[in-house]
Amino acid sequence: MKRHVPFALTTLRLLLGPVALLCALVNVTRLVYLFILLAGTLSDIFDGILARRFGVATPRLRRYDSVTDVIYYLFLFGAAWILCKPVMLRSGLAIGLLVLSELAVIAVSFSRFRKYPATHSYLAKFYGLCMLGALVALLVFNASGWVVSTLAVVAVVTNAEIIAIHFLTKSPPVDVRSVFALYKRGP
Repeated sequence: MKRHVPFALTTLRLLLGPVALLCALVNVTRLVYLFILLAGTLSDIFDGILARRFGVATPRLRRYDSVTDVIYYLFLFGAAWILCKPVMLRSGLAIGLLVLSELAVIAVSFSRFRKYPATHSYLAKFYGLCMLGALVALLVFNASGWVVSTLAVVAVVTNAEIIAIHFLTKSPPVDVRSVFALYKRGP
């Protein structure tokens, strides 16, 4: 039973994305997003911790986690588009950079290893926390465009590191702490 908990937590996050979009479509109170975002972030943190503790942290589960993250955040950005359209429109360049950096990671990973990326570096975890902060600021507090611009900078730096990791390794990187960790153990 315990071995299914990490998968269930990841699946919960996959389901929370459409819930957030539905909430935006029916115009529920913005405080609801705080609970959705916290539940999504906690599931993202604990799915990996529990998978390692229960010995089920396979590359396949880690890739499912990574794909789920993308789908979850796409739904949340859809909700942000509905609720914060003027801010999102003014932040088009920042959003474009963020999306291009994400697509670049996927393209490099597929071109090098024919697999979806699952690097899970410390910088990627920091990026996830920045994503949480940015989405809370946008969805709960209706923040301005500086939030999106700041997030885009973190995204570009994080994704540059992930791309570097993919070029420095000989096999598909899963759970690599940072590009600097590769120098300690070798590619």
